[in-house]
Amino acid sequence: MGEIQKLAQDADGDAKIEFSGDENHLFFQLNDRLLLSRKLTGNFPDFERVLPKDHPHVVALDREELRKSIERVSQFSDERSRAIRLRVEDGELDIHSSLSETGESEESLPVKYEGSAVEIGFNASYLLDFLRATTESEVAFHFKDAHSAGELRPGANGEGSYKYRYVVMPMRI
Repeated sequence: MGEIQKLAQDADGDAKIEFSGDENHLFFQLNDRLLLSRKLTGNFPDFERVLPKDHPHVVALDREELRKSIERVSQFSDERSRAIRLRVEDGELDIHSSLSETGESEESLPVKYEGSAVEIGFNASYLLDFLRATTESEVAFHFKDAHSAGELRPGANGEGSYKYRYVVMPMRI
């Protein structure tokens, strides 16, 4: 698509893109220029197999509050791993990171959670990617245990105006 955009930018404003295809190729013509692209073959991986099946625990969080807390705390995380630790326990989410050279940082957010305490390590950059991209005011964090993938969804219980799942793998810290 980027190549087609380049062709369109080089053409005059009245130019039309013509396209066609056969079993293995797509053809895009713009004036006297022709772009040929081969179609992908094979089966797309079964993504349903990799997605977590069940998450017995869900915590609803204010997106901006969580984003700002992670940004502040992650300043004390390792530059390469960007590792932070999330600890969820009755009524509280603790976000923690530390570096032996510079110190440590910890913040707590009040949450509605009743269950056993769970501590999970994540790459802060991956969490922030989701929090910066979604527009919902609340997000839901779904998890099972410290060794299973976590999942972020837009909306308080993942029932926002958009239906998608952001799966993030845990780290050992």
